[in-house]
Amino acid sequence: MKGSKSACLLCRHIVATKGGARIPQSQAQISRFSTTVPSRSDDRIFVGTSQTSDEPIPPDVAADKPKLNRIRRVVQDERKSPSNIKWSQGNPRRPPTKSSARVDALFQQIVSEQMENKYAATQTTSKSANIELALIKAIGELEQMIERGELEADAFSYLKTEIYPMLREPDITIPKIFYMVVSRLMKEVVAAKKEAMRSPRLPTVAEIFRVYADIGEMKPEEWSTLVGVLVKIIVEVDISTEQQEPATEDDGLITRDAMLADLVDCWRVLSLPNVVPITPDNEVTDGFWFPRLDRHSLNRFSDTGNFAAAFSSIFPKFPSNQLGPPVAVLAIATYALLLDPQRSNPDVRRSAARFVAKVAYLITFVNFRDPILQRMVKNNFPELEDYIMTQWPIIKKQLEEKIESITVPQSQPGESLPSTNSGGINAASLGRRLSQAYLTKNRGAVDKLWQRFVGPNNEIPSERAAELWNHPDLFDHFINVRMAWNQPDHAIHVLNVLRKVGLKPTLKTWNTMLDGCKKARNSNGLKNVWAKLSGSGMKLDMQIWTTRVSGLIECGDVQGGIQALEELTSLWNKSSKDENTTAVKPTIEPVNAAIASLIRQGRVSAAEALLAWAGRQGIEPDIFTYNILLRHFIRDGRSEDVRRLFAIMRDTDVRADEATFTIVLDAAFEKIAEDDVEELARTISGVLDEMKATGLKPNLHTYGKMIYHLLGSGDRAKEIIKVVLADLWSEGYELSPYIYTMLVEHYFARQPPDLDAVETLLQRRRLLDYEDMDNVFYDRVIIGYSKAGQPGKALEIYYRVAKAGISVILSTQMELLVALLKQDRTEDAKAMVANTKRMFVESHRTVDDIEKAGFWGHPFWRLAYQHGIFEWDGADHATPATQHTSS
Repeated sequence: MKGSKSACLLCRHIVATKGGARIPQSQAQISRFSTTVPSRSDDRIFVGTSQTSDEPIPPDVAADKPKLNRIRRVVQDERKSPSNIKWSQGNPRRPPTKSSARVDALFQQIVSEQMENKYAATQTTSKSANIELALIKAIGELEQMIERGELEADAFSYLKTEIYPMLREPDITIPKIFYMVVSRLMKEVVAAKKEAMRSPRLPTVAEIFRVYADIGEMKPEEWSTLVGVLVKIIVEVDISTEQQEPATEDDGLITRDAMLADLVDCWRVLSLPNVVPITPDNEVTDGFWFPRLDRHSLNRFSDTGNFAAAFSSIFPKFPSNQLGPPVAVLAIATYALLLDPQRSNPDVRRSAARFVAKVAYLITFVNFRDPILQRMVKNNFPELEDYIMTQWPIIKKQLEEKIESITVPQSQPGESLPSTNSGGINAASLGRRLSQAYLTKNRGAVDKLWQRFVGPNNEIPSERAAELWNHPDLFDHFINVRMAWNQPDHAIHVLNVLRKVGLKPTLKTWNTMLDGCKKARNSNGLKNVWAKLSGSGMKLDMQIWTTRVSGLIECGDVQGGIQALEELTSLWNKSSKDENTTAVKPTIEPVNAAIASLIRQGRVSAAEALLAWAGRQGIEPDIFTYNILLRHFIRDGRSEDVRRLFAIMRDTDVRADEATFTIVLDAAFEKIAEDDVEELARTISGVLDEMKATGLKPNLHTYGKMIYHLLGSGDRAKEIIKVVLADLWSEGYELSPYIYTMLVEHYFARQPPDLDAVETLLQRRRLLDYEDMDNVFYDRVIIGYSKAGQPGKALEIYYRVAKAGISVILSTQMELLVALLKQDRTEDAKAMVANTKRMFVESHRTVDDIEKAGFWGHPFWRLAYQHGIFEWDGADHATPATQHTSS
C-alpha cells in the first residue's frame, strides 16, 4: 500500500517517544566517540585539520618495538608483548590552556612521574605460568591424538575448543612445538577434507586456512588446490535434486549453499593481512581486506588481458607472481557461481558484494579475452572448463550491460581508480590536497599547489596550457578556496589564467565564486558577483539561484534571501511566454536551502512562513523539505507536528529516503537506555528491514549512527556490532573514516586499552591509505597510544602521517610530547619538535603575523623550551618571555 512505510516510521517514532528516559552520557563518553576536534581557545591554530562550521551562529612507534607481532613465534628469550601490559588509567587530562601555570604544572608532573611504571606486570606472572603449563599439556595431548590416529575432526575440535581459548589469555607465550604440532594436524585435516568435502563433521575450508593463517603457513598453492576441490564439488551438485529436495546436514551432506558460503569465506581468509590476531575477537577481522584499486599499480595492465596479474594486486601481502593463474581461475569460477541464479542465493551474493565488484571491474579493465581464459582454465583446472566457458558469455553480456555502474565498483567512498588521463597532472590527488589545505587554513600549501598546477613560469607554455585545458574543475576549486578566504585578487588571477589557457567561465565557475563568498560570510562580495553574472546575459540554473539564496541568509541578510526567491518567481512569471527568456522555473531546491538556513539560525516561524509562501507559488515540497522539518520537530519534541508531517508524506505519496530513516533512528536512540542492548538491536534490525523493504540502501552515515549508539553500550554490544558491520560489507561498503575513528577510540577506552584491537584496526585502515589518509583518525590514534604509555608507537604514527604531507594539531602533539618526556625519550621529543617546526615554516611562509603568533603561542612550544629541546631564534616566533606574557 502506498505510503505505508511513512506510517511505519511514524509508529516507530511514537513507540520511541514513549520509551524510558535515556541514561545520560558522561562527558567522558561523549568525548570518547567524538570524531571532531573540540573547539578550544588554545587550538585555534592547527598544524593539521581544523573543524570549522559554516553556520553564522555557532551552537550554544610500534608499541616501543619495531612491530607488534600478533602471532608470537617464540624463541627462548622472547620478551612479553607490551600490548598486554595493564597501563594505569588516571583521570582524563584537561584540555591544555594558554596559561603559564598549566605549562609549569605539566613540567612538574613530568618530572615527578618519570620513575613510575617499573613493575606493572608482576602480579600476573603466577597466573600466566599456570596457563602456559596447561597450554603445553594440551599441545601434548593434541600430539597424542594425532599419534593414536584419532579422527581428524576430533583433533581439530580439540584444537579449537581446548587450546585456542588459552591463546586468548594475556601474556601468554606460545611455544614452538605448537606450530609444529598444528602444522602436522592440518596436513591430515586437508587430506581428509579432500576426500570428504561435504562431510558435516570436518571443518570448513575457510576454517582450515584460518588456522594456517594463524600459524603463518598460508600458502596460495595449497589454498588453490583445496579451494579448487570445493569449487568442483559445488559445480557437480545436481541442481534439480537440491531444488526439489534440499539436502541438509542431517542427510550426511553439507548443502550447496553452505559450501558456497564457505567459498566466499575462503576469499576473506586469503585477503587477511599477515598480522592478524590468532584468535579474532573484535569487530573488524570479518569482511574482505581488499585495498583500494590503485591506478599506479593497475595502469600497466590496462587492455592487456592479464587478469591474473591485475587480480593479484588486491592481495598485497603476497608477491605479485605468487598467486598466479590458479587463483585467478578460481576467482572467475567463484564470480560465475555467485551470479549463477541456479547455484547461488541472494544472501551469499550480498555477503560477497565487494569481491564481485572487484572481479567485475578488473575483468573489464584488463579486457580479459576468451582464449586467455580458456587456456588458463585448461592448464590449471580442466575439470572446471565446461562450466566456466559456458558461463563466460553470460558474464560478458552482464558486464557490457552494466559497464557504467561497475566502472566505479559499488560507489566505494574515496576509491582510487585508474585514471584515463595520460598527462602529468594528477587531478584527484591535487584536488584532495587542495581540500586538505583549505580545511587546515594552510595558505602556503595552496600557493605551492597552484604553482604545481600551472607550472613554475610566469608564461605558460603551449603544451602546459593544453594540459590545463583538460582540468576546468581544478580552476573552479582554486577559485572557491580563494573566495572562501576573502582573497578576491587571487581568485581573479585564477580566472585570468583559466581564460588564458582557452577556457571560459561556466555557470559552475560562477557558482563556486558565490559559494566561496558564502563560506567567507561576504555578503557584499556575493552581491557583486551576482551583479556581474546577471548582467552577462547567461541563462542561469536552479543551482546557482540556490547558492545565492542560501548564501545571503547565511551571511545574515535574511531579507535579501527572501527577496531573491521572490525575484526568481517574478522573473519566471513575467517571462513565461517569452521563448528566448533567460529565466528559470522555480523549484523547491532554493526554498529548501533557505528553510535549512533559517532553522539553523533559530528562525523557525520564518521558515514555516517561507514554506507556506512556496505552496502559494505552486512549489511543492519534496523529501528533503520534509527531512529538514522532521529533524527539527523531533529535536523540539513536537510529536503532533511529526504525526502531521508523516500524514502529509503519506497522502502526497512522498517516499522516505535514507536521511528520513536516519532521523527516525536518532529519535529512537534518544529514548533507549545505552545498557538496553536488546532494544538497541531490535530498533536497528527494524530500521534496516524497513529500509530494504522500501527499496532503500542504508548509507555509511546510517551505519555510523548505529555503531555510535552500540558502542555506547560497551562490549555488551560486540556481537550486534559485528552483525551491523557484516550488513555494511554486504552492501559493498568499506568502513568510513568516521566509523574507524569511533572504533579506535572505543578500543583505547577499554580498561586496559585493547592495543591488539587497535593494531588490527590499523592494519585494515592501512590498506586504504594512499594520499587521502584521514588525519582525524590518526590524530586519535596518536593521542590513544600516548595516553596508554606507548609513545614509541604514537611517534611512529606521527611520522607516518607527516611523511604523507599531513600535519598533526598541536594539542595532539602536546600529548605525545608529554608521553615522550615521561619516559626520558628526550632525543625523540627533540626530533619531533624540530620536524613540526620545519613543516610549519616550509608550508606557511606567506601567512600573516597574527597566524604565526597564534601558532608559536601554543603551550606546546613553551613546554619544549622548558625541557631544552627547542631554541627560540626570534626570527619566526616570540621569545619565551613574550609568550609568558601573552598567555
